[in-house]
Amino acid sequence: MVVGSRAIFHCANESISALAQLTWKKDGVTLFSLKPHNPIYASNETRELNINMSESESKLYPLIIESVQTSHGGNYTCETNSVTGAWEEQWELIIIEHVEGENRHTTVIAVAVPCVCCLIFIITLTVLHGVRKRRGRIIQETIQAPAAERHQAKTEDIYENCLESRRQHYNKHYRPRAH
Repeated sequence: MVVGSRAIFHCANESISALAQLTWKKDGVTLFSLKPHNPIYASNETRELNINMSESESKLYPLIIESVQTSHGGNYTCETNSVTGAWEEQWELIIIEHVEGENRHTTVIAVAVPCVCCLIFIITLTVLHGVRKRRGRIIQETIQAPAAERHQAKTEDIYENCLESRRQHYNKHYRPRAH
């Protein structure tokens, strides 16, 4: 089982209806003991390990571990005594810290993220280098251009007031003349 998952062990004895006693053990140590018409015995270890036993006769009194931890690993035994005889069923619970498939996804992410970051960094440096180169070329061309070209580049269109233009033309034309 994977750490954090739910584990349920079922006693498969079909003659449980004539049950005299049912005992759950972990590594030979009794966890739970059930005798009909008596309270269920639960050891201190069940509280420490957070292990429960269902009281459902129809489900054959399964052992339930809600969240498997590494401390739950070991051999579990269900012993039943009934009118038809004694029965025993065993399981070995092996705990896995992680799932192999999840580890692959983690590895892919751990490799992909730095690669994408490096790629973005390289692209950014390339673009900045190109912008810097273009700016340097424009500055160099401006410095090397002759003064006349620089002057032409800075010329502006000047618009003249048409009324002012007429007044000057009028004064020139109707000016008193000396003979």
